[in-house]
Amino acid sequence: MKKIVLFSSLIICILILFISFQNPNIEKNTKRITPQQSVNKEKNTKEITSQSSEDDNYEENTLKSEKSIVYALAFDSVWEMDKALNSDIKYVSIDTKTFKDFSEEDKSELFDYIAEKYNVIMLDMSFEELQDEGYVKDLYFEEGILFKVDKYNSHSTNSVSFEGSKWRSGLGAIGFSFKGEKKNNKWELVECNMTWIS
Repeated sequence: MKKIVLFSSLIICILILFISFQNPNIEKNTKRITPQQSVNKEKNTKEITSQSSEDDNYEENTLKSEKSIVYALAFDSVWEMDKALNSDIKYVSIDTKTFKDFSEEDKSELFDYIAEKYNVIMLDMSFEELQDEGYVKDLYFEEGILFKVDKYNSHSTNSVSFEGSKWRSGLGAIGFSFKGEKKNNKWELVECNMTWIS
């Protein structure tokens, strides 16, 4: 009887080994993607791609003028720098009086783009105007940031380079340098770097 049980156990072990070698999908302690995970992964990829193409379409449909495209490139890049300055803001003030050759149409496109993308209310005010209107109190723009150009290094039909700042308070601000170029009839970011922080 013991021999039969032992023999049966041996046969079962051999069968298990044989089946394991015949089916390479059976693996021990591996992280396999189940069919449901595969569907979810594919769905998430489609959602990300769809969202990305929606963002691209919105950008293309909103930003038509070259100037609005250039300043949107700059703003998007600067937005990502020292993101703590952007927290809990309601307003973005862009002092467009500091921009060269910037029309009302350019401004409208840029402001619509930023308002939609970042869910903010757009203002076109300088620091002094923000103070006069009560947005800035005691050197603090509690509900917003001020974006402006301080100095142009170059400005042509195919290239632009300038320095500017993103300001929230006397102790919460950054400086940046931006360079963009037109390549194959499309404006592209060349570089955007933080130059100082307070």
